[in-house]
Amino acid sequence: MNLQNELIERYTEQFPDSRIGKCIKIIERAARMKTNLLIQGETGTGKTTLINFVGKKIFPTKPLVTVSCFNLSGELFQSVLCGHLKGAFTGAVETTEGKAQTANNGVLFFDDVDTLTMDNQSKLLYFLDYHVCEKVGSTMSELLNLWTVFSTNSNIEEKIMTGFMREDFYYRISTIKVNIPPLRERPEFIKYFIENYLDSLKISYCKKFIDECLGYIWPGNIREMTSALDRIRILNYDGCKKVKSLKECGIESNKKITDIIGKYSVYKVNTDSPPQSGSESYPSRLKQNGGGEDIFDITSEKNRIMSALKKAKYKRNKACKILDISYSTLWRKLKRYEIYEQLR
Repeated sequence: MNLQNELIERYTEQFPDSRIGKCIKIIERAARMKTNLLIQGETGTGKTTLINFVGKKIFPTKPLVTVSCFNLSGELFQSVLCGHLKGAFTGAVETTEGKAQTANNGVLFFDDVDTLTMDNQSKLLYFLDYHVCEKVGSTMSELLNLWTVFSTNSNIEEKIMTGFMREDFYYRISTIKVNIPPLRERPEFIKYFIENYLDSLKISYCKKFIDECLGYIWPGNIREMTSALDRIRILNYDGCKKVKSLKECGIESNKKITDIIGKYSVYKVNTDSPPQSGSESYPSRLKQNGGGEDIFDITSEKNRIMSALKKAKYKRNKACKILDISYSTLWRKLKRYEIYEQLR
Protein backbone atom coordinates (compact mmCIF):
# COMPACT_ATOMS: atom_id res chain seq x y z
CA MET A 1 0.00 0.00 0.00
CA ASN A 2 1.44 3.42 -0.92
CA LEU A 3 1.79 6.22 1.61
CA GLN A 4 -1.10 8.25 0.17
CA ASN A 5 -3.65 5.44 0.56
CA GLU A 6 -2.31 4.56 4.00
CA LEU A 7 -2.74 8.13 5.24
CA ILE A 8 -6.27 8.41 3.86
CA GLU A 9 -7.26 5.18 5.56
CA ARG A 10 -5.64 6.21 8.85
CA TYR A 11 -7.44 9.55 8.73
CA THR A 12 -10.88 8.02 8.14
CA GLU A 13 -10.36 5.57 10.99
CA GLN A 14 -9.05 8.25 13.36
CA PHE A 15 -11.75 10.81 12.50
CA PRO A 16 -14.94 8.80 11.78
CA ASP A 17 -17.18 11.87 12.22
CA SER A 18 -15.38 13.95 9.59
CA ARG A 19 -17.07 14.52 6.23
CA ILE A 20 -15.01 11.75 4.68
CA GLY A 21 -15.66 9.51 7.67
CA LYS A 22 -19.40 9.94 7.20
CA CYS A 23 -19.04 9.14 3.49
CA ILE A 24 -17.19 5.96 4.45
CA LYS A 25 -20.03 4.88 6.74
CA ILE A 26 -22.58 5.27 3.92
CA ILE A 27 -20.36 3.39 1.49
CA GLU A 28 -19.91 0.57 4.01
CA ARG A 29 -23.67 0.22 4.50
CA ALA A 30 -24.18 0.08 0.73
CA ALA A 31 -21.44 -2.56 0.49
CA ARG A 32 -22.98 -4.81 3.15
CA MET A 33 -26.36 -4.67 1.39
CA LYS A 34 -24.74 -4.84 -2.07
CA THR A 35 -26.72 -1.78 -3.12
CA ASN A 36 -25.74 0.05 -6.31
CA LEU A 37 -23.61 3.04 -5.35
CA LEU A 38 -22.67 6.15 -7.32
CA ILE A 39 -19.72 8.06 -5.90
CA GLN A 40 -19.28 11.60 -7.23
CA GLY A 41 -16.55 14.17 -6.82
CA GLU A 42 -14.03 16.28 -8.64
CA THR A 43 -11.04 14.58 -10.18
CA GLY A 44 -8.36 13.71 -7.65
CA THR A 45 -10.61 13.67 -4.57
CA GLY A 46 -9.81 10.03 -3.76
CA LYS A 47 -12.94 8.25 -5.02
CA THR A 48 -11.07 5.13 -6.13
CA THR A 49 -9.07 5.03 -2.90
CA LEU A 50 -12.24 5.08 -0.79
CA ILE A 51 -13.84 2.30 -2.84
CA ASN A 52 -10.72 0.16 -2.51
CA PHE A 53 -10.60 0.87 1.22
CA VAL A 54 -14.23 -0.14 1.82
CA GLY A 55 -14.09 -3.06 -0.62
CA LYS A 56 -11.12 -4.62 1.13
CA LYS A 57 -12.68 -3.99 4.52
CA ILE A 58 -16.10 -5.51 3.77
CA PHE A 59 -14.93 -8.18 1.30
CA PRO A 60 -11.36 -8.92 2.45
CA THR A 61 -11.00 -12.22 0.60
CA LYS A 62 -13.09 -11.32 -2.45
CA PRO A 63 -11.93 -9.73 -5.71
CA LEU A 64 -12.24 -6.03 -6.46
CA VAL A 65 -12.21 -5.42 -10.21
CA THR A 66 -12.18 -2.03 -11.93
CA VAL A 67 -13.68 -1.34 -15.35
CA SER A 68 -12.36 1.87 -16.92
CA CYS A 69 -15.35 3.00 -18.98
CA PHE A 70 -13.50 5.64 -20.97
CA ASN A 71 -13.20 4.74 -24.67
CA LEU A 72 -15.14 1.46 -24.28
CA SER A 73 -17.49 1.16 -27.24
CA GLY A 74 -19.52 -1.37 -29.19
CA GLU A 75 -18.59 -5.03 -28.90
CA LEU A 76 -15.46 -4.15 -26.94
CA PHE A 77 -17.59 -3.21 -23.93
CA GLN A 78 -19.47 -6.51 -23.98
CA SER A 79 -16.20 -8.41 -24.32
CA VAL A 80 -14.52 -6.52 -21.46
CA LEU A 81 -17.54 -6.96 -19.21
CA CYS A 82 -18.54 -10.56 -19.98
CA GLY A 83 -15.65 -12.02 -21.96
CA HIS A 84 -15.78 -13.75 -25.35
CA LEU A 85 -15.43 -17.15 -26.98
CA LYS A 86 -12.54 -18.07 -29.22
CA GLY A 87 -13.33 -16.98 -32.78
CA ALA A 88 -16.26 -14.78 -31.74
CA PHE A 89 -14.74 -11.87 -33.70
CA THR A 90 -11.53 -11.01 -35.53
CA GLY A 91 -8.66 -11.14 -33.07
CA ALA A 92 -10.45 -13.41 -30.57
CA VAL A 93 -7.73 -16.06 -30.54
CA GLU A 94 -8.80 -17.61 -27.25
CA THR A 95 -11.75 -17.74 -24.87
CA THR A 96 -11.53 -15.13 -22.10
CA GLU A 97 -13.37 -14.33 -18.89
CA GLY A 98 -14.87 -10.89 -18.54
CA LYS A 99 -14.30 -8.55 -15.63
CA ALA A 100 -17.76 -9.33 -14.29
CA GLN A 101 -16.94 -13.03 -13.94
CA THR A 102 -13.57 -12.17 -12.40
CA ALA A 103 -15.33 -10.01 -9.80
CA ASN A 104 -18.00 -12.61 -8.96
CA ASN A 105 -18.88 -12.57 -5.23
CA GLY A 106 -16.85 -9.37 -4.86
CA VAL A 107 -16.84 -5.78 -6.12
CA LEU A 108 -17.20 -4.56 -9.70
CA PHE A 109 -16.21 -0.89 -9.93
CA PHE A 110 -17.12 1.14 -13.05
CA ASP A 111 -14.81 4.17 -13.14
CA ASP A 112 -15.94 7.25 -15.15
CA VAL A 113 -19.30 5.63 -15.85
CA ASP A 114 -20.59 8.84 -17.45
CA THR A 115 -18.29 8.25 -20.45
CA LEU A 116 -20.22 5.15 -21.57
CA THR A 117 -22.11 5.50 -24.84
CA MET A 118 -25.90 5.41 -24.75
CA ASP A 119 -25.83 1.95 -26.35
CA ASN A 120 -23.49 0.61 -23.68
CA GLN A 121 -25.59 2.20 -20.98
CA SER A 122 -28.48 0.08 -22.26
CA LYS A 123 -26.34 -3.06 -22.13
CA LEU A 124 -25.14 -2.30 -18.64
CA LEU A 125 -28.68 -1.48 -17.52
CA TYR A 126 -29.78 -4.99 -18.51
CA PHE A 127 -26.81 -6.48 -16.66
CA LEU A 128 -27.64 -4.48 -13.51
CA ASP A 129 -31.29 -5.55 -13.63
CA TYR A 130 -30.55 -9.26 -13.82
CA HIS A 131 -26.82 -9.71 -13.01
CA VAL A 132 -26.68 -12.10 -15.94
CA CYS A 133 -23.58 -12.19 -18.14
CA GLU A 134 -23.25 -13.70 -21.61
CA LYS A 135 -19.92 -14.02 -23.42
CA VAL A 136 -19.66 -12.57 -26.91
CA GLY A 137 -20.31 -15.43 -29.31
CA SER A 138 -22.12 -17.55 -26.71
CA THR A 139 -25.78 -18.28 -26.02
CA MET A 140 -25.15 -19.45 -22.45
CA SER A 141 -25.85 -17.05 -19.57
CA GLU A 142 -24.15 -16.93 -16.19
CA LEU A 143 -25.77 -15.56 -13.04
CA LEU A 144 -23.39 -13.47 -10.92
CA ASN A 145 -23.38 -12.14 -7.34
CA LEU A 146 -21.76 -8.70 -7.20
CA TRP A 147 -21.64 -5.34 -5.50
CA THR A 148 -21.62 -2.78 -8.31
CA VAL A 149 -20.09 0.65 -7.73
CA PHE A 150 -19.83 3.61 -10.11
CA SER A 151 -17.84 6.83 -10.10
CA THR A 152 -17.99 10.10 -12.01
CA ASN A 153 -16.40 13.54 -11.86
CA SER A 154 -19.05 15.02 -14.18
CA ASN A 155 -22.33 16.81 -13.58
CA ILE A 156 -24.84 14.01 -14.19
CA GLU A 157 -27.78 16.41 -14.41
CA GLU A 158 -26.10 18.14 -17.35
CA LYS A 159 -25.37 14.81 -19.01
CA ILE A 160 -29.04 13.87 -18.87
CA MET A 161 -30.29 17.24 -20.11
CA THR A 162 -27.87 17.22 -23.06
CA GLY A 163 -28.76 13.66 -24.05
CA PHE A 164 -25.56 11.89 -23.04
CA MET A 165 -27.04 9.77 -20.26
CA ARG A 166 -30.26 7.80 -19.95
CA GLU A 167 -32.46 8.77 -17.03
CA ASP A 168 -33.36 5.17 -16.27
CA PHE A 169 -29.68 4.24 -16.29
CA TYR A 170 -28.90 7.06 -13.87
CA TYR A 171 -31.65 5.98 -11.47
CA ARG A 172 -30.36 2.40 -11.57
CA ILE A 173 -26.74 3.22 -10.76
CA SER A 174 -27.56 5.81 -8.06
CA THR A 175 -29.66 3.91 -5.54
CA ILE A 176 -27.22 5.40 -3.05
CA LYS A 177 -25.22 8.50 -3.92
CA VAL A 178 -22.18 9.87 -2.12
CA ASN A 179 -20.54 13.19 -2.98
CA ILE A 180 -16.87 13.38 -2.01
CA PRO A 181 -16.08 17.00 -1.01
CA PRO A 182 -13.16 18.71 -2.77
CA LEU A 183 -9.94 19.21 -0.85
CA ARG A 184 -10.48 22.97 -0.47
CA GLU A 185 -13.49 22.17 1.76
CA ARG A 186 -11.40 19.89 4.01
CA PRO A 187 -8.73 22.07 5.67
CA GLU A 188 -8.40 19.70 8.63
CA PHE A 189 -7.53 16.88 6.22
CA ILE A 190 -5.00 19.03 4.35
CA LYS A 191 -3.14 19.74 7.59
CA TYR A 192 -3.27 16.12 8.73
CA PHE A 193 -2.18 14.72 5.37
CA ILE A 194 0.73 17.11 4.74
CA GLU A 195 2.15 16.91 8.25
CA ASN A 196 1.98 13.12 8.36
CA TYR A 197 3.25 12.73 4.80
CA LEU A 198 6.34 14.87 5.41
CA ASP A 199 6.90 13.39 8.87
CA SER A 200 6.86 9.90 7.34
CA LEU A 201 9.53 11.03 4.87
CA LYS A 202 11.49 12.74 7.70
CA ILE A 203 11.30 16.11 5.93
CA SER A 204 11.15 19.20 8.15
CA TYR A 205 8.79 22.10 7.45
CA CYS A 206 7.73 25.40 9.02
CA LYS A 207 4.36 26.80 10.03
CA LYS A 208 4.31 29.24 7.08
CA PHE A 209 4.38 26.31 4.67
CA ILE A 210 1.38 24.66 6.36
CA ASP A 211 -0.49 27.99 6.39
CA GLU A 212 0.13 28.42 2.66
CA CYS A 213 -1.12 24.90 2.00
CA LEU A 214 -4.29 25.67 3.97
CA GLY A 215 -4.82 28.87 1.96
CA TYR A 216 -4.27 27.24 -1.44
CA ILE A 217 -7.29 25.99 -3.44
CA TRP A 218 -5.78 22.67 -4.64
CA PRO A 219 -7.74 22.45 -7.94
CA GLY A 220 -6.22 19.02 -8.53
CA ASN A 221 -7.25 17.91 -5.04
CA ILE A 222 -5.37 15.01 -3.38
CA ARG A 223 -3.67 14.08 -6.63
CA GLU A 224 -2.15 17.56 -6.98
CA MET A 225 -1.21 17.74 -3.29
CA THR A 226 0.55 14.37 -3.39
CA SER A 227 2.48 15.39 -6.52
CA ALA A 228 3.60 18.59 -4.80
CA LEU A 229 4.81 16.66 -1.75
CA ASP A 230 6.60 14.15 -3.97
CA ARG A 231 8.44 17.04 -5.65
CA ILE A 232 9.59 18.16 -2.19
CA ARG A 233 10.88 14.65 -1.55
CA ILE A 234 12.88 14.70 -4.79
CA LEU A 235 14.24 18.22 -4.40
CA ASN A 236 15.03 17.73 -0.72
CA TYR A 237 16.59 14.29 -1.06
CA ASP A 238 19.47 15.07 1.34
CA GLY A 239 17.06 16.00 4.15
CA CYS A 240 19.00 19.17 5.04
CA LYS A 241 16.50 21.74 3.86
CA LYS A 242 13.42 22.90 5.76
CA VAL A 243 10.40 23.46 3.53
CA LYS A 244 9.28 27.08 3.93
CA SER A 245 7.03 27.86 0.96
CA LEU A 246 4.74 26.27 -1.64
CA LYS A 247 6.92 27.88 -4.28
CA GLU A 248 9.60 25.35 -3.39
CA CYS A 249 7.42 22.63 -4.90
CA GLY A 250 6.41 24.65 -7.96
CA ILE A 251 3.10 26.11 -6.74
CA GLU A 252 2.10 29.75 -6.49
CA SER A 253 0.08 30.08 -3.28
CA ASN A 254 -1.61 33.41 -4.09
CA LYS A 255 -4.38 32.08 -6.35
CA LYS A 256 -7.77 33.48 -5.42
CA ILE A 257 -10.74 31.23 -4.91
CA THR A 258 -12.84 33.37 -7.28
CA ASP A 259 -10.40 32.62 -10.09
CA ILE A 260 -10.64 28.86 -9.62
CA ILE A 261 -13.92 27.86 -8.05
CA GLY A 262 -16.03 28.30 -11.20
CA LYS A 263 -13.68 26.17 -13.27
CA TYR A 264 -13.04 23.32 -10.89
CA SER A 265 -16.23 22.98 -8.82
CA VAL A 266 -18.42 20.75 -10.96
CA TYR A 267 -21.21 20.77 -8.41
CA LYS A 268 -21.21 24.53 -7.69
CA VAL A 269 -24.72 25.94 -8.03
CA ASN A 270 -26.25 29.40 -8.23
CA THR A 271 -28.12 30.08 -5.00
CA ASP A 272 -29.20 33.63 -5.84
CA SER A 273 -32.55 32.63 -7.30
CA PRO A 274 -33.24 28.91 -6.99
CA PRO A 275 -35.70 27.75 -9.68
CA GLN A 276 -38.97 26.24 -8.65
CA SER A 277 -40.09 22.75 -9.61
CA GLY A 278 -42.16 23.06 -12.77
CA SER A 279 -40.47 26.25 -13.99
CA GLU A 280 -38.73 26.40 -17.35
CA SER A 281 -35.28 26.42 -15.74
CA TYR A 282 -35.96 23.33 -13.64
CA PRO A 283 -35.52 19.91 -15.29
CA SER A 284 -39.13 18.86 -15.71
CA ARG A 285 -38.57 15.14 -15.29
CA LEU A 286 -35.80 15.15 -12.69
CA LYS A 287 -37.71 15.41 -9.42
CA GLN A 288 -36.31 15.36 -5.91
CA ASN A 289 -37.53 11.84 -5.20
CA GLY A 290 -35.44 10.12 -7.84
CA GLY A 291 -31.90 8.78 -8.02
CA GLY A 292 -30.98 8.51 -4.36
CA GLU A 293 -30.42 11.62 -2.23
CA ASP A 294 -31.39 15.12 -3.40
CA ILE A 295 -29.02 16.94 -5.73
CA PHE A 296 -31.61 18.69 -7.87
CA ASP A 297 -32.99 21.20 -5.33
CA ILE A 298 -31.52 23.99 -7.41
CA THR A 299 -30.06 24.17 -10.93
CA SER A 300 -26.74 25.79 -11.69
CA GLU A 301 -26.36 28.65 -14.12
CA LYS A 302 -24.31 26.43 -16.37
CA ASN A 303 -27.06 23.85 -16.53
CA ARG A 304 -29.68 26.49 -17.35
CA ILE A 305 -27.47 27.69 -20.20
CA MET A 306 -27.03 24.14 -21.50
CA SER A 307 -30.78 23.57 -21.28
CA ALA A 308 -31.51 26.79 -23.20
CA LEU A 309 -28.94 25.92 -25.88
CA LYS A 310 -30.50 22.51 -26.35
CA LYS A 311 -33.99 24.03 -26.59
CA ALA A 312 -32.67 26.54 -29.14
CA LYS A 313 -30.99 23.73 -31.09
CA TYR A 314 -27.64 25.33 -30.17
CA LYS A 315 -28.43 28.59 -31.96
CA ARG A 316 -26.99 31.19 -29.66
CA ASN A 317 -29.25 34.07 -30.69
CA LYS A 318 -32.33 32.02 -29.78
CA ALA A 319 -30.69 30.88 -26.53
CA CYS A 320 -30.17 34.55 -25.60
CA LYS A 321 -33.91 35.17 -25.95
CA ILE A 322 -34.76 32.14 -23.80
CA LEU A 323 -32.30 33.25 -21.11
CA ASP A 324 -33.19 36.94 -21.53
CA ILE A 325 -29.56 38.02 -21.74
CA SER A 326 -27.46 39.78 -24.35
CA TYR A 327 -25.31 37.93 -26.86
CA SER A 328 -22.10 39.30 -25.31
CA THR A 329 -23.22 38.12 -21.85
CA LEU A 330 -23.95 34.65 -23.20
CA TRP A 331 -20.56 34.55 -24.94
CA ARG A 332 -18.77 35.44 -21.68
CA LYS A 333 -20.68 32.74 -19.79
CA LEU A 334 -19.90 30.16 -22.47
CA LYS A 335 -16.21 30.96 -22.06
CA ARG A 336 -16.46 30.94 -18.27
CA TYR A 337 -18.04 27.50 -18.14
CA GLU A 338 -15.90 26.15 -21.01
CA ILE A 339 -18.97 25.55 -23.16
CA TYR A 340 -17.86 27.85 -25.95
CA GLU A 341 -15.26 25.47 -27.36
CA GLN A 342 -17.83 22.66 -27.58
CA LEU A 343 -19.99 24.79 -29.90
CA ARG A 344 -17.35 25.94 -32.37
